[in-house]
Amino acid sequence: MTDFEVKKMNMLYDTVAQSISRGNFPHGVLVECENEQDGVGFARYIANCLVCVGENKPCHSCSACLKAEKDGHPDIFETDGIVKSKSKVFSVDAVREIRSNAFIVPNESDKKIYILKNGQNMNEQAQNALLKILEEPPTYVYFIIVTASRSTMLETVLSRVQTYSILSDEIKISEKEENAVKSFVEALLSVDELKLMEATAVYQKNNQFAKSVLVILSEVFRDTLVKKSGYQREMRFTEQVNALAMALTSKHLLQLVNVCDGLIDAIDRNCNNNLLLVRMCYEFKQAIGR
Repeated sequence: MTDFEVKKMNMLYDTVAQSISRGNFPHGVLVECENEQDGVGFARYIANCLVCVGENKPCHSCSACLKAEKDGHPDIFETDGIVKSKSKVFSVDAVREIRSNAFIVPNESDKKIYILKNGQNMNEQAQNALLKILEEPPTYVYFIIVTASRSTMLETVLSRVQTYSILSDEIKISEKEENAVKSFVEALLSVDELKLMEATAVYQKNNQFAKSVLVILSEVFRDTLVKKSGYQREMRFTEQVNALAMALTSKHLLQLVNVCDGLIDAIDRNCNNNLLLVRMCYEFKQAIGR
């Protein structure tokens, strides 16, 4: 990873830790990565935060953290789903075993975490078997699927998880998306509520366009967090990043990232378009204290 990518990953780690501390972390997560080692490392970090009993997660000092960091916590499970040594398929039998084991209460923690590696090797039958427990997991169970590409997963599975991408490639954006992002940032920083309503109106009856813009906005907010951390680098949407950095605190920016993630998840769950627009206006204003 470059220094810039490391900075952005650190911001992502902070976002996850804060979400877990607030108690609103999803029970299903998909980690999309180019490098399996990076993806599994991020999954282990999430698991560590989930079992940590310290105030600032991960605290690195409580017994749960110490065990997790040594890969010895009894409530954190890792598997690549390979049952037969000559097969690379994440088998349906492995998923069924996980599903059965998930209903056994945790040993030490109040949470039980399954890190499912090589999700791209999970066939349709295995994914459908996993879907049964993703839809209604025990309250203490969390699933973290690590995959080389979300495109290998069924839409029904994607609708039940929150995706974190740690891909190095930049998002390709159209002129329409670029203009929408610029207009939205300007509206967000203004004190004119009508401007914010007008900026969201372009998504009328087009949730997929809204999703693509929200993904870019999330990157802009993360880039702003990187800038506020003191890292100097020319970024996309430099003017907007500078304006946001001047006007908002790091706490506000983290809240904005979480709003984007929540709205993207709502779109993936086929949220009503009109409700989405109302929610966008309300949650973005709340995130920056207006």
